[in-house]
Amino acid sequence: MAMPLQKTYDIYATLPAQIAVRIGQAIVENEFTPGQKLREIDLAAAFGVSRASVREALRIVEHEGLVTILPQRGAQVTTLSADEVQDIFDIRAHLMGLACERLVAALPRTGRTELERLYADLERSFDDAEAYARASLAISEFCVRNAGSRRLADLILSFGRQTARYTKLSLSTSERRRQSIANWRGLVQSILAGDAKAAEGFARQLVFDTRDTALSMLANGTSEPARPG
Repeated sequence: MAMPLQKTYDIYATLPAQIAVRIGQAIVENEFTPGQKLREIDLAAAFGVSRASVREALRIVEHEGLVTILPQRGAQVTTLSADEVQDIFDIRAHLMGLACERLVAALPRTGRTELERLYADLERSFDDAEAYARASLAISEFCVRNAGSRRLADLILSFGRQTARYTKLSLSTSERRRQSIANWRGLVQSILAGDAKAAEGFARQLVFDTRDTALSMLANGTSEPARPG
């Protein structure tokens, strides 16, 4: 089962929360697929913990929208309809735009160097889809966590977890990564130039592009992104 980055894992102190992180990561990595049942007894055995700890962990993951717990039927990986995917991405796009607009004024001088470093990591990872997805997540989290609002960051990251699987799959093609990095280049340049309006626009477009790919995936009934052309 997939393991989260150690830095992320260390944030969560309780055992159920640690398990929740690992379940969520497995869903993002497509180890657990939409609609798949998650049996408490199997998860307890896999983690070497009690079913009570697993049950609490599943409630945490349900709160994040990754799992649905049904009466008498247990937990299963959430399956999103096309309308739900569009709704979640649309909301996230506007929130991300707001965060990056605020980031222009909120980013400290030391943060500019870190933003440039994260963008350089993104460019270096272009030819590796897995590495690019990780680098994209890292720079996204940096932007929202430095926008000056903890509540706004929590909202954006919550919506991001619900759509992370689609985001990761959508970046598996070089065509999509070229589209993505062009928007990231514009976003970073806008932030560093102090252009809040342009930063908002680039941030929203990043999310809209992923939304469109996700909707294409759903329309084609596949678990992989549609190929251009």
